Amino acid sequence: MARLALAAATSHVGAIVKNAGAEPENSGPLHDAWRLLDADIAALDLDAVVVVATDHYETFGLENYPTFCLGLAGIHQGWGEFGNPGGTVPGRPELALSLLDGLHRRGFDVARSHTMPLDHSFTVPLTKLPSAAAAGVVPLFVNCNTPPLPSLARCVELGRALADTIASLGGNQRIGVIGTGGLSHWVGLPRFGDINEEFDRNLLSLLEKGDLDEILTWSDEHIQEQAGNGALEIRTWLIAAAAAGGSCRTYAYRPMFPWTVGIGIARFETGTAETGTAETGTAETATAGTAVSGPAGGRS
Repeated sequence: MARLALAAATSHVGAIVKNAGAEPENSGPLHDAWRLLDADIAALDLDAVVVVATDHYETFGLENYPTFCLGLAGIHQGWGEFGNPGGTVPGRPELALSLLDGLHRRGFDVARSHTMPLDHSFTVPLTKLPSAAAAGVVPLFVNCNTPPLPSLARCVELGRALADTIASLGGNQRIGVIGTGGLSHWVGLPRFGDINEEFDRNLLSLLEKGDLDEILTWSDEHIQEQAGNGALEIRTWLIAAAAAGGSCRTYAYRPMFPWTVGIGIARFETGTAETGTAETGTAETATAGTAVSGPAGGRS
């Protein structure tokens, strides 16, 4: 049967590729961590990767803004907005249809899109993790921007339902799940450029312990006050964490002020035999990956 072979999470701000060399003492370890995670992905020889991300009013606008949406296209086009990575990435429509059916059976009325272009929340991580792009992508959009947002608890439930659905599939598919977004940052607000390192490290510490219950006590108001409206994207991390069902290893974290975001990169334990190449615990490892097919290049 199919299995979840990898679960991970990473920040996705466009400056990761557009200003890659900023503060080399900080950006260097981050680029090395993406390269390490990419090597882990390559070693697992995945058949597909579910990329859990949001959208910044490129694909979805106020006339049609779903809570959750799966992309069913055979090829996904990157928007390339504001100089972010564009190009194309292969989709996995048959798997996407199976996931859509399985999630519906488990109580999630997930929307679907047969086109679903991808903004930088998808294309930047795929640029840094080319092995994930090469495996083929099922994009899973999560509303992290426009109230009413799905609750943190609902996102955890979705992650668990996603894992159950993957486990129910036939064949020997090896599937990855990667959440993208956060960590602390303020978008379009007077505090733009601020980073709350204490919030970020506390979040990562809780994820390292597998303590989702503490995170689920946080209200959106608390998250926005402490870590900005951009930190509402931790929903995507929770989906990946819940799908894995275990603790995580932080590959790297840095408060990247030139990028205006607290940048985190982590891999979750999935119970598979492969353990990857990182050491247990917080691995401050360190470079740039190859781009998604097309021009390389954000808004957070």
